[in-house]
Amino acid sequence: MKTSVKNWKNVLFLMGFFISISLTQNAFAQEGAPKLSPDEFEVQAKKHKKKNVILDIRTPEEVAEGYIEGAKFVDFLGGNFETEIQKLDKKKTYYVYCRSARRTIPATEKMKELGFKKVYMLDGGLNNWIEKGKPLTKSPK
Repeated sequence: MKTSVKNWKNVLFLMGFFISISLTQNAFAQEGAPKLSPDEFEVQAKKHKKKNVILDIRTPEEVAEGYIEGAKFVDFLGGNFETEIQKLDKKKTYYVYCRSARRTIPATEKMKELGFKKVYMLDGGLNNWIEKGKPLTKSPK
């Protein structure tokens, strides 16, 4: 009797172990790039301006409301995101954001899949940037 109880405990332990590994892998698979707070994002993105690119992946309508100074724009929802990012220099470091970070996760995953090595995302997106009192730029009309 003790042997079968011990065997069941081992089986249950192993099942729990494999389930936790599976859940952990799924969580990491949907993380996108490393997240930076607005303060970290601002400092890191503005260093070495020739090697760093701030990439705004929002729609043109959203961009018209304001954006982070110096950003380049590629609309994630525009239908040609993959084509447009393939034109970018993969040797540069990219600091990517959208409004809430929901689009940033799949966008940065796609970038990494296409060979971009240095990609970071703004934690909480532009909404978090604004909450922290960070500046926005608006294009003249």
